[in-house]
Amino acid sequence: MVSASFCFAQFIPQRGRPLPLPGSPQNNPTDPRNQVPAQNDGGDGKGDENIDSLRAKLDKKQDSVVYNSTYIKYTKEEYLRDSTRLFPIDTTTKNFHRYRIIDEPEHPTMNLGLNGLSYRDMLFEPAKTIGFDLGNHYYDRYLLKPEDIKYYRARSPYSDLYYETPAFGRLSEQMFSATHSQNIKPNWNIGASFAKKGSRSYYGAPARLADRIVVNHLNAALWTWYESPNKRYNLLANGTFNNLKGYENGSIFNDSIFTKPTNVKPEFEAARLNTAKHNWRDNSLYIKQFYNIGKQKSIDSNAVVLPTQRISYTLRLQTQKYYFVNDGFDQTGLLKHYYIYQDSSKTGDTTKLNHISNEINYSFYLRGKSVSFLRNELKVEVGIKQDFYKYQQYTFKTNFQNITLNGNANYGFNDKANLNVKLSQIIQGRNFGDFLYEAQSEIKLGNKVGNVVLEAYSQNQSPALIYEKEISNHYQWNINFSKTTTQHLGFSYIVPKYNFKAKAEYYLVNNHLYFAEGLDGDAYPAQFGGNISLLKLTLKKDFKFGKFTFENFLVYQQTDHEDILRTPSFYTFQSFYYSKAFFKVLKTDMGIDVRYFSKYTANKYAPAIGQFYNGENVQFDTYPIADIWIRTNWKRANLFLRYDYVDRGLFSKGYYTVNRYPMPYSLAKFGVSWRFYD
Repeated sequence: MVSASFCFAQFIPQRGRPLPLPGSPQNNPTDPRNQVPAQNDGGDGKGDENIDSLRAKLDKKQDSVVYNSTYIKYTKEEYLRDSTRLFPIDTTTKNFHRYRIIDEPEHPTMNLGLNGLSYRDMLFEPAKTIGFDLGNHYYDRYLLKPEDIKYYRARSPYSDLYYETPAFGRLSEQMFSATHSQNIKPNWNIGASFAKKGSRSYYGAPARLADRIVVNHLNAALWTWYESPNKRYNLLANGTFNNLKGYENGSIFNDSIFTKPTNVKPEFEAARLNTAKHNWRDNSLYIKQFYNIGKQKSIDSNAVVLPTQRISYTLRLQTQKYYFVNDGFDQTGLLKHYYIYQDSSKTGDTTKLNHISNEINYSFYLRGKSVSFLRNELKVEVGIKQDFYKYQQYTFKTNFQNITLNGNANYGFNDKANLNVKLSQIIQGRNFGDFLYEAQSEIKLGNKVGNVVLEAYSQNQSPALIYEKEISNHYQWNINFSKTTTQHLGFSYIVPKYNFKAKAEYYLVNNHLYFAEGLDGDAYPAQFGGNISLLKLTLKKDFKFGKFTFENFLVYQQTDHEDILRTPSFYTFQSFYYSKAFFKVLKTDMGIDVRYFSKYTANKYAPAIGQFYNGENVQFDTYPIADIWIRTNWKRANLFLRYDYVDRGLFSKGYYTVNRYPMPYSLAKFGVSWRFYD
C-alpha cells in the first residue's frame, strides 16, 4: 500500500534579516558582495555607469541563509502549562529503526502479529484514569490524540516525510507520513499532518486473498498555536481525524504450523473468519487557552516567561464510532451466538459515543529570587471539569455527565528537592466517587550520586462500560460490578551520568476486572473480589566502550494470582551496536536487538469485541528474538535497514504471544525520513 500527501507552503515574513551564519557570504571577505567593485579605466566614459549598475544588482540580491534544524523548535500542551518552553527537534537516528508501535522496547505487547491489529500490554501497566471508560482499548496506540500534537515555532517552513516498506519480497507492512508546519507570523504557527498504515497478513489472509489489505489506518491533523506579543495569551487549537480499519481472521486452523511440515504458503493458510473487520472512527476538535495575570518574569532573553497567575480554559468535542461487520456466517463455531441477526448471515454492530468536555483551571505561583523551575517555588492549581456523554449501542441510548474537581500543588524546597501532590475527584454524575490521589517527590543527591524519586497513588475507578453492558450480535449481558481500587508505591534511583535507572513498584489491586472463559467457551466479563498483589522491578543501564554501546532493559514481575494477571515473570530487551562515521558525513550505527520474555499462560482473543480473555492453561516455549539493523544519517535524511527475527530456525520456526495467533516470520525492511527546513 502506498499513499501520498500534498504539503503547501507560503512565504514567511520576518522582522529584518536573520543574523549571518558562519561561512555565509556576509561573513566572507572574498565574496564580491562584500567588496567595492573596481572602476573601469578603459577610457570609454562608462566606468561610473558600470559601477552603479553592478551595485544596483548586488543590492537587489537577498542575503542567503542556510536554514537547518536549529531554526525549528517545538512544544506540546504539557510543556505550556507552567510557561512557554521550546525544544529542538530530534534529528538523530536514536530509536529511528524501531518503528513498530506494538514492539516498543520498554512497552512490549501481546498481539495478533500485524502492526495495526489488536494488542494488549505484556507488562502490568494499569491506566491512571478515572471517570467514564467505554472499555475499547485494543487500537489505542494507533490513535492520534489532541494531546499528541506538536506545535512548532519555525523561522522557515518545516516538512518531514517518512516511509517504511519491506526491502524486498512480499509487501506485508508499509507506512507513510507527512508533516508540515510554518509560521504565518513570528508568534503564530500553523501545521498539518497525514499518516497511512497498511498491512497484509503473514498467516491466513481473509478468504485466502494474500494481497488483501488487512490493516488500513489513517491519521490526520490540523493545528495552530498563537502567542500574543506580550506572551500573556496562548491559544492552542487542533483537529484530529482517525479512521482505523482492521480485518479479523479469527486465527488460522493450523495449530502446528511451526512443528509440522506444510506445503501451503503462510498467507494462504485457512482462517476461521474471512469477512469480519473492525472500523474505529475517532474525530476531535480541541481548543485550549492560557492567560497570564499579574507580573511575569522573563528569562533566556525573554524566550521563557514565568507567570505569577494563570487561568486556562479547555474545550473538547469528540465523536467516536465503533463498527464490527461480518458479511459471512461463521460455520467454524468461533462466533457462538447470533442475538440480533438470527436469520441472516450478516453482522453489523455499531457503538457511538459523543463527548463534550469543558475545563477551567486557575493557578498561582509563589517564587523566590531564583528563576529555576524547581527552587523556592510553590505552585497551586485548582480546576473543575464537566464531561457530557451521549452513548448509543443498538437500541440502548443514554445521556449522562460527570463533574470533576482537580487540584495540584508543587513545591520546590530548593534546587535539590521537590514535592508534587495531585488530586482528582468526581463529585457529581454517573461515576460519582471515582478518585485519583497522587504524590511524588524527587531528591537530587548530586551528578555522580544520582536522584531518588518516591511516588505513590490511590485510585478508585468505575467499571468500564463493556464489562457491565453489551448489546451486540454475538455478545449480550447486563451486570453490575464494584469499583476497582488500586494502591501503588514506587521507588526509583536514577544516575543520568551513567545512564542508569532502577525502579521498584508494588501494586495492590482490589476487585480487578477482566475477561474469562464462560461456560460456552467464549469471553465473558468477570471480577476477582479479593486483593491481588504484584511486585515489579525494572532496571535500565547503558554501557559505552569506545564506539560500542550496550543498552539493557530488564523487568521482573511477580504476582500472587498468575491465573488472573497473565503476564510473563521476566522480560528483557538488549541492544548492542557499533557507531562509526563513514566518509566523515555518514553517521552510522550497526547492531542487533534481542527481546526475550519468560513462559506464561497465553490469552485467547474474542475478535467480535476485540478483547483478550483468560482461557485454558496453554503455555508456549519462549526463545530470544533477534533483529539486526543498520541506521545512518545523510544530510537531512535518516535511513534504516533491518532484518526482523534473524534467528528464526535457530531455536524454533516461530513463536506466539496470543493463543492460536502466530507471530511474523523473518523479513527485511527499509525506512527513510527526510526533513526540509525551507
